[in-house]
Parts: sequence; C-alpha cells; structure tokens
Amino acid sequence: MLREVEDAIYRYAAGAFPMDGDGTVELPWYTAPERAIFELDAASRDAVRRKVRRDVRACEAFELAVSRDYEQVLQLCATPPPGEGVWITPRLAALYRKLYAAGYAHSFELWTPDGELAAGILGIVLGRAAMLESMRKTRPSAGNALLIRTLDHLHERDFDLCDIQLPTAHTERLGCQLIPQDEYEARLASALRPR
Repeated sequence: MLREVEDAIYRYAAGAFPMDGDGTVELPWYTAPERAIFELDAASRDAVRRKVRRDVRACEAFELAVSRDYEQVLQLCATPPPGEGVWITPRLAALYRKLYAAGYAHSFELWTPDGELAAGILGIVLGRAAMLESMRKTRPSAGNALLIRTLDHLHERDFDLCDIQLPTAHTERLGCQLIPQDEYEARLASALRPR
C-alpha cells in the first residue's frame, strides 16, 4: 500500500492526474495541454459567488465540513447519475481510500440542518494545492453552494492552487480558468514549497 500511495503522490506533485476505464493493467495517469483551475483571490471568488448567489442563499443554513464522512462522499461520487458513465471505478476508489488513510485525500461536504449530505467533493491536498477530483450533489443548489464554500475554505487556509484538471461546460460558466500545463506545473511547484 505504501508504494502505491507514494507513487500517486509523486505523480500528483509532478502535475499528473488519474483517469480510469480504458482496461489497462495499471491505472493510467495523464497531463493535459491546459489545466482547469479556480483562482482563489477575492475578486475571482466574488465573480463565482455572483453567478451562484441564488444557490448560496438557498443553502445558507447548510454546514460545511471537511472529511466528516469521507466514505459516504466517495460512494456518492462513485455512483453516477442515470445515463452518465462511471468515472470513479473500483480501483480508483481503492486508491482514494488509501490516500485518505495516508492523510492526502479529503472530502468537502455540505450538510443540511437535519444531518443529510447535500453535496460532496473529493479532493487531494498537497501543501497549499487542492486537486478537486469529483463532485456530486443530492439536493438542488447544493453543488454550486458547496463549490463556493470550498473555494472560500481554501482561501482562508492560505491555499495557492485549486485544480479541477479538465473543464466542463458548467465549470466554464462558473468561471474556471484554463492555464498551460507548464504554468500549472510552476504554480503547483510553488504551492508545494514551504513558506
């Protein structure tokens, strides 16, 4: 287990990310010509907040938690909506469990006042870099509300980088930025250095 965790951390720190499903013997890791990130400065977070303000208001009473129920978030993210393909395969889920046990994987969670999980994000945290891997919601508005609360949480803890690997139409509407892979690697290296 230790070697698998060390290998995964080495690859994340080098700017790669895993994607499964092609039937290869070993879990494939990738880089992309451009990486999708959410900037964490106040102006960028405010721009996202304006786009999701109704969702934020609808979830004001919900509580943000970190890794309160990692396994529940992992199971939620590994169960795709009807008609969508599976992204978190069993071996990718097994890797995330090992990274969680080693202290590198975390879940960002939004809980309703009555104790129901409304949305969850799986992420890997290295230094001051957060690689957000997957997000699912169980309540309307909760996904967008969780995203902005997570960005605020990362900013408050002095993170420098919030990586989402590849953009979707939804994250592009919310304002994710595309940066060249070499710029991403430089920013990641900076986020991994002690201050």
